[in-house]
Amino acid sequence: MQLVVMLLVILALNGGFMLALGALASTDFARRNRQRQDRVSRVDARTYQRGVVTNVAVSIGLLFGVTLPFRSYLVLGEPVSLLRTVGEAAVILLLYDLGYYVMHRFAFHKWSVGRRIHAVHHSIRTPYARDSLYIHPAETAAGVGLFLGCTALIGPVGLSSFGLAFLIYSLLNVFIHSAIDLRLFPWRTLTALVRHHDVHHDSMRAGYYASITPLWDLIFGTAGAPREQRSAPYAE
Repeated sequence: MQLVVMLLVILALNGGFMLALGALASTDFARRNRQRQDRVSRVDARTYQRGVVTNVAVSIGLLFGVTLPFRSYLVLGEPVSLLRTVGEAAVILLLYDLGYYVMHRFAFHKWSVGRRIHAVHHSIRTPYARDSLYIHPAETAAGVGLFLGCTALIGPVGLSSFGLAFLIYSLLNVFIHSAIDLRLFPWRTLTALVRHHDVHHDSMRAGYYASITPLWDLIFGTAGAPREQRSAPYAE
């Protein structure tokens, strides 16, 4: 029961966070600070709504459909210390970010089938928070599966560890699509993640494949690409 309640609370927080970022992004203050030029979406309203509903259903279905029957492989029955909570959450996110980098860069940007799947999300060239939900179901399944797989790899972990990692994973996925680009310290460093993801959406060759931190892009030399190299089509 604790696991179910925790997941429901995190999903509710994620929804509220998405609405708050959407409201903030529409203010004059956010528009004045935003450097990018918005592009008209190529997705019609009905297709967009159908995609979002399908994606949400797949995401929630996988989340509960995997965590509950395989709980013993993922979370412990007893509480853990704060230090262990932070440490386990950090390891889960680090492993996930590396795994997602590899999957995103190669499976979704190099492999032709993966490119067609990922092109659904990339059809939104200048995303906002709500657009984090417009993803092909196969990509959603891969992302959620990767997160749960990384948890099981080091697990079972504390329930609090899993909750903290899932909260950060969920909120950051929304945040990087938010179009909130503040250049003032200390927000400049945090909103750099948003700027990087805006660049990524500009082209299938624009780099920035990680989603939690820029670490792996910096290590593997994919932290952005010159605009003249961003000419790849969105599907083959």
